[in-house]
Formats: sequence, C-alpha cells, structure tokens
Amino acid sequence: MLSYTVLALLIFDLGLFLASAFFFDNKEERKRSLLISVLFFFSGMPALIYQIVWQRVLFAIYGVNAESVAIIVSAFMLGLGLGSLVGGRLSARFPRYGVLIFGIAELGIALFGLASLRIFHWAASSTAGANLPWVIVFSFSLLLLPTMLMGATLPLLVGQLVRRSGRVGVSVSRLYFVNTFGSAVACFLCASFSMRSLGQSGSVSLAVCMNAVVGSIAYLYVRTQQPDAAEEVNVLRSPASGVPPIRLSIAMLLAGLSGFIALGFEIAWFRVFSVASSDRAPAFALLLATYLAGVAAGSYISERLTQDAQPSTVVRVIGVVILLAGGISVFLPPLVATLMAHKMNYLSSAPAFFVTAGLLGSALPLLCQLAVPSQENAGRGVSLIYGSNIAGSVLASLGIGFVLMQHLGLRQISLLLAFAAVLTGILVLFFSNAQFSWPPAWAAALAVAALVSIGLAPRLYTLFYERLTFGAKPQANIPFAQIVENRNGVIAVTQDGAVFGSGVYDGHFRIDPNYDLNLVVRAFVLSAYNPAPKRMLMIGLSSGSWAQIFVNHPRLESMDIVEINPGYLDLIPRYPVVSSLLINPRARIYVDDGRRWLIAHPDVRYDAIVANTTFHWRDHTSNLLSREFFQLIRQHLNPGGTYYFNTTESVEAVATALSVFPYGLRVLNFLAVSDAPLGVATERWLADLRLYQINGRLVFDPANPETKLTLARYAALAQTVHQAPLRMGLENSDSMRARMGNPRLITDDNMGLEWEPDVDIIWH
Repeated sequence: MLSYTVLALLIFDLGLFLASAFFFDNKEERKRSLLISVLFFFSGMPALIYQIVWQRVLFAIYGVNAESVAIIVSAFMLGLGLGSLVGGRLSARFPRYGVLIFGIAELGIALFGLASLRIFHWAASSTAGANLPWVIVFSFSLLLLPTMLMGATLPLLVGQLVRRSGRVGVSVSRLYFVNTFGSAVACFLCASFSMRSLGQSGSVSLAVCMNAVVGSIAYLYVRTQQPDAAEEVNVLRSPASGVPPIRLSIAMLLAGLSGFIALGFEIAWFRVFSVASSDRAPAFALLLATYLAGVAAGSYISERLTQDAQPSTVVRVIGVVILLAGGISVFLPPLVATLMAHKMNYLSSAPAFFVTAGLLGSALPLLCQLAVPSQENAGRGVSLIYGSNIAGSVLASLGIGFVLMQHLGLRQISLLLAFAAVLTGILVLFFSNAQFSWPPAWAAALAVAALVSIGLAPRLYTLFYERLTFGAKPQANIPFAQIVENRNGVIAVTQDGAVFGSGVYDGHFRIDPNYDLNLVVRAFVLSAYNPAPKRMLMIGLSSGSWAQIFVNHPRLESMDIVEINPGYLDLIPRYPVVSSLLINPRARIYVDDGRRWLIAHPDVRYDAIVANTTFHWRDHTSNLLSREFFQLIRQHLNPGGTYYFNTTESVEAVATALSVFPYGLRVLNFLAVSDAPLGVATERWLADLRLYQINGRLVFDPANPETKLTLARYAALAQTVHQAPLRMGLENSDSMRARMGNPRLITDDNMGLEWEPDVDIIWH
C-alpha cells in the first residue's frame, strides 16, 4: 500500500511547524511557546494511538457491527467534549497552573493506559455480548476517565499561552495545529509500523511512554519556572481584551455545525477509502492521517493569514472556507474512482482530501479568535467552542454514520453534506456583520459557483463503485446488477452473480456441483469428516449459496446463521437459486457480529460450526482467525464436533487453529478442526450426497450424466488425503504441522496480516 503521498503531506505540516517556530515567531514568542508546542505535539500522538487500539479492543468485545461501532466512537468523542468543559473550568479557576495540570493529566492518561488493556479484558469477562443499552453504558464508563483527561488539555494550555501572548487566536491555532499534527503522525505510524510490528499491547506501551515523558517534562518545566509578572501585563493590555466581535453562543453554533459537517465528510470518505483499498485496516489510519494533517495545516494557516484582519473580514473568511469545502467535497469520491480507472493508487487523491479538511479545520481557531476575549478565563471560552465542535462530531457519528447511511447511498450523503456546508457558508457570509447584509460580489459569485457544482456533481458518480472495485480492469465498465448500501457497508453483485462486499470478492450465487466454478465441493464435503451434523451454526451468510447447501444436508435438523450485514437478506430473495433459504424451517438467521453472538450465548453447543468468511488480510478479519477466537469456538462444540472455516490459504490461520485443536483436515483452502480424530469416510459421504435435495430436486440426480463424473471426482478427491500434499486436495493435521514448521500464530494482539502494508489482493 503506497503511502508516500500521505507522508509528503505530513512533511508539509512539519515545514509549517518549523517555520512557525524559527521564522514567523520572534525570539520572545519562540521562547514562550516552543516547549509547550513540542509537548502538545507529543501529547497528540498517544491520544490517537489509544483511540485506534482501544476502539479495536472494544470492537472485539462488543462487535464490529454498525451499532457497536457508532456507540464506541461516540463514547470516545463525548469523553473528549466533557473533558474540554472540565479543562475550561480548571483553566479559569487555576489560571497560573495550566501547564502543571496538563502534566498531571498526561501522567494520569499514562497510568490508565498502562492498565487499559487489562481493564478492558476484565470488563469483557462480565459484559461481553451485552445488548445495545448496556454497550452504551459500558463503553462510556470504560472510556470516560482517559478521554476526559485528553479533552481537558487544550483549554488548559490555551489559558496558559493567552496569559503570555495576550492573543487567543494565535494560542488556539498554534496548539490545535501541533496537537492535531501529532495525531496525524500517530495515525501514519500506526498504519505503517506500530500496529504491524508492536501489536496492540506494544502500541499502547509506546503511547504510555510518550504520555509519561510529556507529563514529567511539563512538571519539571513548572518547577524550574519563575513567576512572570509580564504575563498579567500581556493579558490586561491586550487590544483583544474588549467585547468580542461575535457572541460566544454564535461561535459555539458554528463550531458545532463545522464539527458535524467535518465528521460527516470523514464518514463518507472512509467508505470510499475502504472500498478502494479492498477493505484494508491501514486505509482508515491513512485517511485519518490525511484528514488530521489537513485540519492541522488549515487551523494554522488561516489564523496566520488573518491575525491582523478586521473582525468582519475574519467572519467572511470563515464563511468562504466552509463554502469552499462544501463545493469541493462533492467531487472527491468520484476523483478517487477516476484515478483508479486510470491505474493510479487511490492514495494519490490524498492532497485533495487534505485541502478540503484544511478548509474546515480553519473555522475553529478563527471562531475562538473572534468570540473569546484575551482574559484570564480565555481557556473556558475556548473549551465551550471546542466542546461544541466535538458535540457536532458526535451528532454526525450517530446521525450520519448510524441513521442516514442505513437509508441513503454515498452519493446522496455526499450531496447533502456538500449542500449543508455551502448553505452554512452562505449564511455566514450574509450575516458577517451580525445582521443581514449582501456580501461582496466575488463572495456571492463563489456561492453560486458552489451551488452549481453540487448540481453538476451527480453525473460524475456513474460507474462509481465499479471503478472503486475493479480500477482499470474491463469489469469496471460494466454496471453492477445490484448494489445495496447501508451503514454496515456496500454489497455489489456483477451481472454474472459474483458478490463483492466493500470491494472484496465474496462468492457467487451458485450451488451446482456439476459446473463448480465456485468450488462448492468444499461445502458438500461435510459428511466426509462429520458423521452426524445435526445442529449447525454458520458464521457469515454472504450470497446464501453455502447456507443453502448446508441447510439442505440430509442429516441436518437445525441451523443458526449469523450475518453482520443485513443487506445480504435484501439480495437473496432476488436470486431463485437461494431465495428459499429465507423460508426454510430449519434455518434461523440472526443479524449480529459472529464473535459477539457466540459470547452472548455461552451455553449453546453445535455439532458443526462453519465460517465461509473472507480474506485473512481484511480489516477486523483476525477477530475470526485469532487464537482467542478458536478457543471461543471450541467452547461451543459438542463432543466430536467440528469447526470448518475458510483459511484463504493463510499458513498463519492454519497454524493458529491447529494450536488450539489437536486434529485437523485441510480441504483445498478450508480447514476442519476438532478435538476428535478426523477421518474421511468416502462411502458415507457419497451416500449422503445421493440423498441431497434442494427446492425439491435431487442435487446429484442419477439421470444427469454429469452426476456420475462429479461423484467420481469427489471419490478421487477423498483419496488425496493418503497422497503427498496437493493444493487442490485433502491433507491431515500431522502432514500440515510437519510441512508448515512454526509460523507466527494470529492473536487478538498481533492481528495477523491485517496491518501489513502490502499483501496479494485477489480480486476475484
């Protein structure tokens, strides 16, 4: 995964930081703010590492279904917002101790971080599998303390810098810039190094060390500083200490709107990056790095360009940047698709996302500059604006990510967000003087151009998902037969029945063993190694083809099916080959995260559990391939029961399963594991196949001349277990262990190959 473009954007931000510290600032300002800026930069890095790791740990406990994701992400942001309000109060009450309290907060975060994974795992033992209301309670309780400490730091340091500089805008933009830049760097490090090489625990340990160093240096800095009488003079003599140009309530409203729009953009953009990257875990971290780097640059540049401007001009700039962000944003998703159609990596579009994020990031420091006077309680005013911005982000996470995406497609949401941004910018322009007035002609023309651009954008979304999925391949020019979009992702079906979930191949609507382009022999093989699969669980439904085969097994009595994305239930009725699955009395379908469902039903046991899930390199796939998951599966099997799953030819996945189960049997790229020996009973298998009926018709019809050839191929396949290992054959566990050696085992901590930057992605 090429990430040089994102790295170049981070280097640009680094240039801004160095320029601000050594060229733009005079020596006195540099002396006052450089150390605090450096500390706040390194404070931003662990915060994002924690966010990525903690959310992932909680997803493993409460599921990666849309409900859990929305709640956990919102709980994290709510904690930041509440922390901001607390930090503002502390800044007002203890104006001379901002750096000291900041240092204490960093040490508090380090202490929590040190124990965080143990705390989460302890919570998992009693709360995993909880229903949605309890997920809300547990997530908020677990994240409240550390996120409040994180959120409190900005108002605390703003109050400290304002006492020295006498300028709110400069202080906010500087601190917001360096902290957000630090977070962007952390995202890049997670995508390119720490999550892959250090795992979850190692990444958290790195973050703990950063917090501890930052907190210790802040404490030592305070101990060595002498009281500075000039601080009071700066505040009292500051020309910005009078009545603010706009009311604080108006600034809070605009900050909330900009936060809502910005987070809405991030949600929509993540869907684009997810499909374009074939659902790779580093894609989100790289998008977040791009987004935060843009926000950081915009927050600094906008304040630097307007620090001597009149308040009415600054208000007009706020309107223009929000308007421009809306006008540009609607073109970004089709830009990615177009670049991919021309054989360019999707990350080559990162500069456009960087600029748009920068425009939105400009609003917050400018609003603080206008609405917060340079007084001793400046930190409290900043905390209210910052908290409003976070509140808007929380509403976007729930309102857009959880509600709107269930009912609207990406194109509609992109258009709505663009229109909301343009409309917000227009309103700001028309009320830039606190009352209605016509903006300059150039601003009005810009507003008209932005509205026209939104009207013209829909035609650019033609073959949008086709290009994101197939890039420059010929299939990109053939429209999908079906597309289902919801808050869980995007499901697309080609004209020949191939299913793609979030841009990754997920099988076909095919069950015919005589024309086996989909290798359904792997499903029909069940009776060869499992003598009595009466009760079965299937994790993952997709097209329903495999479920249709299993639910009609001659020996089956009942089957539970757990599928995380209900969109597949909308597709299955449209394809007669699988539509009867939904009314089959043997089948019960549950919409849930598979791992969460198992944890929530600890007493349920099965004769066979099957998981025809997805590629081992996809985001969150290690949740179903880790040693911890296999141990969970083992607890849900009856004596002699089998677990049968798609290894997608991952040696690590095979080795991990065989480290938990003593016996195994490889069937092409599938692996059956059990606590009981697994043999191949050819006669029983072929006898069961002759009894197979689907939709009232024999699957292996003796009147069909192809059936004899198919059964002969199956009988030959059964004999391969006694031969040298074949890729398209059977192999027992002793042979596999001897052949594989000692590969790394997949755990919840190391996550397998999810964070590897470059893997071989099989598109079909």
